[in-house]
Amino acid sequence: MSEPMPFPEPPAPEPPAQPGGWQDLPVAEQIASWERAVPGSAERMLRQIEAEYEHRRWLDRVEIRFRIAGAVLAAFGVTGLLWTAKYLVDQGEPVAGAGLLGSGVVALSGLVMARDRSRR
Repeated sequence: MSEPMPFPEPPAPEPPAQPGGWQDLPVAEQIASWERAVPGSAERMLRQIEAEYEHRRWLDRVEIRFRIAGAVLAAFGVTGLLWTAKYLVDQGEPVAGAGLLGSGVVALSGLVMARDRSRR
C-alpha cells in the first residue's frame, strides 16, 4: 500500500512593504524634473514626506502608550481576580473561588489567543 501524496505547502505570504522612510525619498532626477515642471514643488513634496514621517513617529508613541496602559490594566484585573478568589476561599467557599479563578483564566486565555490570531 502506497503512502498518500502529501499536500503541497502554500507559499508563505510576503510581509507587506512598510511605507515611508528614507526609501520613499525621490532620486535627484525626479526632483529636478519636478522643479522644471512646477518651481518649488520639490520642496513641498519633501516637506510632505517629512510630515508623514513625523506623523508615523507620533502614532508609534501613541501605540506604545496604549500597550503600557493595557498591560497595567490587565495586571490590575488579574490581581483583582486573585484577591476575589482568595476571599471566597477564606470565607469557606472554595468551589466558588476555584470556579471564579478557572473562568477568569479561560477568559484571559481566550482574549490573548484571539488577539494573537487577529495579527496573522
